[in-house]
Amino acid sequence: MRLSYGKFLCVCLAGLCLAGCSEEEKAASPAPRQARAVVVTPHKLATVAQGAGRVQSRYVSEVGFEVGGRLISRDVDIGAIVKKGQKLAELSAVDYHNKVTAAEADLTAAKATLVQVVAQEDRFRILLGKGFTTRSLYDEALKSLQSAQAAVQAAEANLRIAQNQLGYTQLLAPDDGIVTATAADPGQVVVAGQMVVEISRNDAREAVFAVAGSDITGAKLGMAVNVSIQGRPDIAVIGAIREISPEADSTTGTYQVKVALASPPPDMRLGAVVVGRVESEGGEEVTTLPPTALLQSGDKPQVWVIGGDGKVQRRNVQLLQFDTDSVVVSRGLSAGEKVVTAGVNSLADGELVNAETEVK
Repeated sequence: MRLSYGKFLCVCLAGLCLAGCSEEEKAASPAPRQARAVVVTPHKLATVAQGAGRVQSRYVSEVGFEVGGRLISRDVDIGAIVKKGQKLAELSAVDYHNKVTAAEADLTAAKATLVQVVAQEDRFRILLGKGFTTRSLYDEALKSLQSAQAAVQAAEANLRIAQNQLGYTQLLAPDDGIVTATAADPGQVVVAGQMVVEISRNDAREAVFAVAGSDITGAKLGMAVNVSIQGRPDIAVIGAIREISPEADSTTGTYQVKVALASPPPDMRLGAVVVGRVESEGGEEVTTLPPTALLQSGDKPQVWVIGGDGKVQRRNVQLLQFDTDSVVVSRGLSAGEKVVTAGVNSLADGELVNAETEVK
C-alpha cells in the first residue's frame, strides 16, 4: 500500500513535533544531584584548657629541734617513708643531761628546806596557842614555810623543763609521710626552730599548676579538673580546684592553682608530672561542621546552603576554630538550615540537589 504525498508529510511533521517536545522536557527538568548534608543545630561553645603540673602534698612540715645544739646523727634521707613518732635526728645531749642533774639537786635541796620550815611553823603555832611566843614570830615562821613551798614548786617546774629539753634532743616525725628535703648534716650546730627535715604527708595529695593569665579568669573554686599522669591518660582522677592564687608570679606571670585529689591512684606519687584538663561551656552559640563542608575557593570561608526549593546557594561564614576533625562556625548560619558536607567543589549556584541529612 502506498501513502499519498500529503499523508506522508503529515506523519513526518508529527514525528518532529514529538521529538522536540521530548528534548524540551529533558532540558527543563534535569535530575537532582545526590548530596549529603547536615542540619544546623547551634550549641554552646565548649572551652578546653590544659596544662602540666606536679603532684604535691597539701600538708608539708618543716621539722626542726625545739632546742639548739650540735647534730650528731640524721637517720633519714630524701625519699624515706617515715611513721609518726619515728626518730629523724639527734643532738648532743651532754649539756641537757647536766641541766637535768642540776635541776634534780635543786629540787632535793628545796624539799629539805621545806621539811625544816614545816617543823618550825608547827612548833611556833603550838607555842602561840599556849601564849609562849608572839604573833610576829609565828608570822615569820609561816612566811618561811610558804617560801619553801614555792621554792619546791619552782624546782619541780625547772626539773620538768630540763627533762623536756633533754627529750627535745631527739627529733621525732610529727606525722606519717615522706621526707622531701633535708637542711642539716651531722656535725652541724643548729639553732632552735631551724629546719632539719621536711616531711610531706602522703594522705592529702594535690596537683599544682601554673596557669596563664588568659585562662585564669575561667577558673573557679570547686571546678572539676581531670588530672592524669603525663603520657598515661589511662591513669586519671577527677579533682576539684581548692585554691587560686590572687597574685601572679613576678617572674613567669602565671597564677598558681591547686587541685585537691580525692583518692588518687598509687601511681600518682608525690612529684609526679600530671596533666590537668578542664572543659567548660561558654555563652557563645556556635555550629560544628565537618571540614569537608568548606569550599576551597574565594577569599572568605564559604559553604553550600540548601534552600527551601532544594537548590544550593553559597554562604559566607565566620570560623572560630578549625582543625582536621571539625570546623566551628560562629556566624553565617541559622538553626534548621541544611549545609552540604560532601562534593561541595562540584556544585554550582542554583543547582538542585537531593540531600540526605543528619542533625549536626
